[in-house]
Amino acid sequence: MKTKHLLTALSAVVLALGIALAGIWYNAQLPPLEPGTAASGQDAEVLFQEWAGAFPDKGSDVRTIRTTLQWMAITVFCTLAATVLALHHYKPQRELGYFLLYLVILIAWAATVIRLPERGSGMVLFLRQGYFSLTVLAPIWLSAALTGIAPRTRQQKSLSLALTAGYVLLSLSTCPPVRAIGLLGGMAYCIGLLITAYWRGDRAVLLLLFPCAATVGLRVLVILPGLELPFFSESIRFYVMRCARIYDIPFTLGCMTFVCRRFALQFDRTEQLARELDQRVADRTRALTEETEARKSMMLNIFHDLRSPLFAVSSGLDTLEAAPEALPALLPALQQRMRFLRRLTEDLFLAAKLEQKQVLLNEDRVSLSEAAQAVCENCRSEAENKGVALCAQFDAELPVWGDAVRLQQILQNLVTNAIHYTPSGGTITVHSWEAESSALVCVQDTGCGIAPEDQAAVFDRYFHTTANTKHDSTGLGLTIAQELARLHHGEILLESEVGKGSCFTLKLPLLAD
Repeated sequence: MKTKHLLTALSAVVLALGIALAGIWYNAQLPPLEPGTAASGQDAEVLFQEWAGAFPDKGSDVRTIRTTLQWMAITVFCTLAATVLALHHYKPQRELGYFLLYLVILIAWAATVIRLPERGSGMVLFLRQGYFSLTVLAPIWLSAALTGIAPRTRQQKSLSLALTAGYVLLSLSTCPPVRAIGLLGGMAYCIGLLITAYWRGDRAVLLLLFPCAATVGLRVLVILPGLELPFFSESIRFYVMRCARIYDIPFTLGCMTFVCRRFALQFDRTEQLARELDQRVADRTRALTEETEARKSMMLNIFHDLRSPLFAVSSGLDTLEAAPEALPALLPALQQRMRFLRRLTEDLFLAAKLEQKQVLLNEDRVSLSEAAQAVCENCRSEAENKGVALCAQFDAELPVWGDAVRLQQILQNLVTNAIHYTPSGGTITVHSWEAESSALVCVQDTGCGIAPEDQAAVFDRYFHTTANTKHDSTGLGLTIAQELARLHHGEILLESEVGKGSCFTLKLPLLAD
């Protein structure tokens, strides 16, 4: 990768030098602007006037071409400036502001060349020299802004300001070699800045690097006439190019391409975000629809579960009204229905509080093994009444941080669920152990098991297994147990096989000593 970057940087430098050398060679093949009678060191515009006077027909044609090219360059710069201004109006960005400033400088400089073609003296000479220095600094500012290498800290900004001031003083020098070195150094710095940005991994900088190299190569031909070098005498064509400022067009178009690319990427990103948002809205709408359907189904189940015991109680009361002596026979059934109604209402209330995040835990250090042992003692009579053996084995204390009452409720729901689904003669085993900084309590039964297609929904509200086994359950026990486990930063794991039983494992973070 470094070799590729190095070759790219060398290619840009070679391009700039190649254009400059090709221009010098081509210029040498053309008639010089300077007539044989002209004095050495005269201004190019003065030399052009002398040449035009010596050749009136050619001079008139060259003036027309020069003026046409000058206005064409200004038209290009003004068109790009209008485009950038429109982009900045709809999407204000700092980089666009720098680009607009750069174009304004080029337009002002081109207009100055048209209005004041001769160097003159005093303030006019100072403005012309300062303008050209500014047109060398402007690409540096623009390149730094577009590539993100602009100074950020106060020290960097102070150093940049000092270097800029030093460069301006150097480029305004009246000594042609000093001024030329300053201008060439500024252009070389701009190429170096872009090479640095490319070296950092920004491949889009190539859109700026090679157009900048082309512009620098052409600008060298603009600086050479001021050095009075013996091997370079400016021709008419190069003079016209210099006056028209067309050598700035490659870098300007490269900047425009770079900016358009950035806006295109932002537009693509916006479209991608819009598609993602549409997908999220669709997913959320589908989830809300499914949730609404689930709520409807849940309400129907609630109404059904409420109606059945209420119908039984109502029927029993009607029977007692007609035959009071039937009370001893009806009382156990009525009491069983009322207990189911109480459990259902309590589970519904707790499930609603869990959904609204309104359950507060009274947390403290709790021994999970002791909580499991207490639950097993409370459920043992229910298991015996059904003919199910409840075996418990607790080898360790398993300290955890949580609400002792809620933890017992989790285990109570797991053990009760196992009793419901375990037939008479079956066995339920509850044991605890420690593994990987976690406290685990497993409730394993020898019941009907859960089909693979049902296991994903086993903790949903009002879930009932597809097995034929029927029992008096509210359908909310496992849902409540899982939500309470998550409130304790844990979870309930399930392993089940149809016909062999199920194993529900409560996993909680073990409290460190």
